[in-house]
Amino acid sequence: MPSQPPARGFTLIELLVVIAIMMTVLGLVGGGVVSGVARAEAQTEVISVYNLVKKSGVRAFTSGQPLVLSLDQNQAKLIGSNDQLISSVNYEHLLFEPQQVTFNSNGLPNLFAIGVQVRGKSQTLDLSSLFRRRTSDLAAVTDVS
Repeated sequence: MPSQPPARGFTLIELLVVIAIMMTVLGLVGGGVVSGVARAEAQTEVISVYNLVKKSGVRAFTSGQPLVLSLDQNQAKLIGSNDQLISSVNYEHLLFEPQQVTFNSNGLPNLFAIGVQVRGKSQTLDLSSLFRRRTSDLAAVTDVS
């Protein structure tokens, strides 16, 4: 009587164990990935605020008129003369303390720090690095005259 060759393949139990291990690893890694994505989105919004402040200063300088950047809750509004709304930006991960940054006709702000909560953590955005060269250039011009 010929003997049958042993059956090849995996049992259902072996497949279930492998799937359970894979799902556990995926669950552990997936949480970190989602958190990393949210952290990257928040950092992108912070960079966006820096760009908005810089562009507001340039716009005030080129127009020769003062502008106001109003920050409140999750919204930033750039307001021109006659309370005209120039632009408005909503943020998902940032929460601002109510404050206003006024740019003079030279494009320089009255504040060099903005208070903000980034994903629930309070931070201060330092704007001085954006305007350091222009303030030193302005000081040099006023010293000469």
